[in-house]
Amino acid sequence: MSSTKTLTSKLAYPTPVYILRSARPRSRARRSDLDRLCDSPPRAPSALPDRLVKSPTFISEKTYKPYSSKRPSTSRTYLSSLSNNHVDIDVRDPGVKVKPEKSSLMDQEPAFVDVTKDVPGLTVWRLEGKSRLIQTDERDIGFFHEGATYIALQINEDGDASLHYWIGAFANEDHKTVIEEKAHELDRIVTHAAIFSRESQYHESSCFMRLFPDGIVYIESKPKTTVSRASVYAKRMYRITGRKYIRAACSEPSLEVLDSEAACILDGFPRMYVWIGRHCNYALRNKAIHVAKRIRNLQREGISHIIVVDEKDDVMNEAFKKKLHNNTQFSEQTQCCRPGDVDPENADRRMHRVSGDHVMYNMPEAAKPPFYQRYLVQRDCYLMDRGARLPLYVWVGSQAHENEILYAIKRGKTFCQHKQYPEVIPICRIADDSEPNDFKKNFYDWREKDTKHRQLKKLYSIGNIERALFSRRDQRTVAKKNELWSSDTLPDGEDETEIWKIDGDKMIKMDNDQHGIFNNGNSYIVLHRIRTGSFTQQVLYYWLGSKLENDNQDSVLDLVLSMNKTLNNQCIVIRVFDGREPPHLMSVLGNCLIIYDKELEDSPDVESSRMFCIREHDPENCSMRVQQVPVTPSSLNSSAAFVLHTPSQECLLWYGQKSRGSEREYAKQMIGYISPLSKYDYSIITEGKESKYFWNLIGQKQEYPLDFHIEILDRRLPRLIVCCLNKDHVSFNSIENFQQEDLCENEIFLLDLYDQIYVWAGSEVVESMQRQTPVCLKRYIATDPAGRADETISVWFLTQNNEPDSFTKFFPYWTSDGISGEKSYELSRKLIRQENMKIDIDKEMVDRTYVGRTKYSYKDLLKRELPEDVDPQHKERNLSEKQFKEAVKYSRDQFYRLPLWKQEQLFKSARLGHTGASENPYRLRIESPENHNQ
Repeated sequence: MSSTKTLTSKLAYPTPVYILRSARPRSRARRSDLDRLCDSPPRAPSALPDRLVKSPTFISEKTYKPYSSKRPSTSRTYLSSLSNNHVDIDVRDPGVKVKPEKSSLMDQEPAFVDVTKDVPGLTVWRLEGKSRLIQTDERDIGFFHEGATYIALQINEDGDASLHYWIGAFANEDHKTVIEEKAHELDRIVTHAAIFSRESQYHESSCFMRLFPDGIVYIESKPKTTVSRASVYAKRMYRITGRKYIRAACSEPSLEVLDSEAACILDGFPRMYVWIGRHCNYALRNKAIHVAKRIRNLQREGISHIIVVDEKDDVMNEAFKKKLHNNTQFSEQTQCCRPGDVDPENADRRMHRVSGDHVMYNMPEAAKPPFYQRYLVQRDCYLMDRGARLPLYVWVGSQAHENEILYAIKRGKTFCQHKQYPEVIPICRIADDSEPNDFKKNFYDWREKDTKHRQLKKLYSIGNIERALFSRRDQRTVAKKNELWSSDTLPDGEDETEIWKIDGDKMIKMDNDQHGIFNNGNSYIVLHRIRTGSFTQQVLYYWLGSKLENDNQDSVLDLVLSMNKTLNNQCIVIRVFDGREPPHLMSVLGNCLIIYDKELEDSPDVESSRMFCIREHDPENCSMRVQQVPVTPSSLNSSAAFVLHTPSQECLLWYGQKSRGSEREYAKQMIGYISPLSKYDYSIITEGKESKYFWNLIGQKQEYPLDFHIEILDRRLPRLIVCCLNKDHVSFNSIENFQQEDLCENEIFLLDLYDQIYVWAGSEVVESMQRQTPVCLKRYIATDPAGRADETISVWFLTQNNEPDSFTKFFPYWTSDGISGEKSYELSRKLIRQENMKIDIDKEMVDRTYVGRTKYSYKDLLKRELPEDVDPQHKERNLSEKQFKEAVKYSRDQFYRLPLWKQEQLFKSARLGHTGASENPYRLRIESPENHNQ
């Protein structure tokens, strides 16, 4: 036995331990060496499975055979970290000293003990003291102290987590460091959130803002400060900015805060004033009134009158300004950075592949615009840089190493420091298959993945599985009955069609027998009326030839819009490019369109040969498109039929191998139109069996295409964008989770489906703004981050109260009066006045439970050992009137007129108690005898 011990101690390397039940070496330890090298903190007990199962382990160099065919993987990937069967296994060699580990329960934050992904909902924690997290009350969600830091965790119905940590503008550096560590700890507890971001005040990303649909309100100071600071309610004026998700930035009451394009709230007792700017849009007006009602109901227990002051009302406006003063600490920081304020042309977008912490060596540039989805490799991590004023995204693939997940935010901060970006720029880590729309819109060919099979199993069956096929590039896949990806159609009824040819500034009306015969060097206007009962739908197409000059395109659009104005703006204006005619236009033209070439028609040699290409434009409607092409072999195509007409009145039919029977039959009918004398006298030539005589007519044989390659964009989820016109500058703000109420009658909106854009104009849009509609569209397409070409997008111009079903289907619960405007704004003001009549502002606010209690001095209540009759959560009840005023700097009558968050701040600063999350001890209503008798 002694010799054995001596021999073991002299070994240079420890003897590896093998387990017979597995082909790979295993260990009985709890943690892997890989985790120890990565310095990964221990997992929470709830994240571990009940029993150990086979999982990736670290392979020691002594047990690894260098000549083996394949070395086992030693990496922990994102998918393996999400797996419930994964467990960390440690390899402990004899003779190696291992530092004892602390229990995970001791290291875990107490506020995260009950966190689980099984219960959906939003939870917010606030950092108090040095490192203590306190879960905020439900009434305080959406109210953020400027000097505090927060963590927000959203669990949706599918169990996906969205985690964010928020830093106030006046938070100290220690709190910033602690809140980041706490957020990463919570990220490991929820097994890595699908979206994890760092947010800063005034610069929140859309991923964070959508957690608070009612908006966020900034409140002054910290949750706990000195009594002298807490006793002053200085920043009681809130400037409302934003669109769908608004921000209410606090500041001191001042005339400098007022802006004609914004709204403000002045919080006071017993009245709360909502000031509306003269040029403020109606959506923001309604939002400002909603925020005032929210502050009244949550922070003032519903006891406050709301007075709406419109800048157009000179009398009330002057009376309101007297309550303000000129000196203030209002700064440019309160001008919240919004995505619409950024010029996309000035944003230098780049994509970097991230593999380490060094920017110069581990973050090389991977791609420049346009971005394609295939650039994102699932085994790697990528960083999307869009400039200093837009959120920075760090995309982590599903098969990436776990270190890429753990250090994504840290590496994003390092990249921002290297680029000298502001510290407040949002950094968002997003997981594969959980990308937000703000990230996906930067890719030219983004397509949703078919990874969420559970949705298809619930929504589709064998009978209607075709609804799940969304591709429009492949003709074999069709989405017939899906409301989102369905083709745009027009109602059926009695129709009437008029067509004009545009010749400079003149409109030449075409005869009925010339309908459907165009020239690609000109433009045409098609007015189509559909009568269904007493309703008449008018559609105004303007067709642009492929060889029409660009300057003429803008003049044609101006002419069409002026024509629509003469028709009381009741037409649906549709832009159509040559070669991209929609099925409903082909139906208007009789499912046949003949297009002559400008250059061939202007040729002086009239006796030359002519060749026409016949192909089926829409197989479902059997619509045909006939295009005149140059008489050259390169004009042939294996997927079409051709008619060759010689100067000797001879006609030849050439059939491609991939041409369809309908195309061949229609080519025979076209002979009667092109050369009536040769209607029954023609020759048929099939591809591959051409004679020398045929090649002598069109030229020497050469290569020609086998198919028609027309770029067709896939349809995506709709995005609503509002156009902001400021003199010569045009900006765009995206609206997420849009509804009909987001549309305003005095603004212009774009509904972007990626392959199609609806340009919607309200009924109250001024004429000068309507003339800027083409400019907005051209500017939007030119600055598109995906890099789409103008001719690949179908554009519809709509006006209020004339929306087709293809537009309204994207808005749930569409009604005739659901658009925000003057009516909805006046209705909101009327409801406010009715609510004010029901609120008794003279009602007593003081908590009278202190009457009859034993009174102690303020110093005695600050001791650890309190008398038995003192409630530690309500020490103020045992203070006399004098002691109470000395402690919080307010009398009881004045104190209970403050908002609830201010009362809680004063009590914490004076160390008189703490508000629990389940109840509100500062608002105990004493019923009057009259109400008690009732």
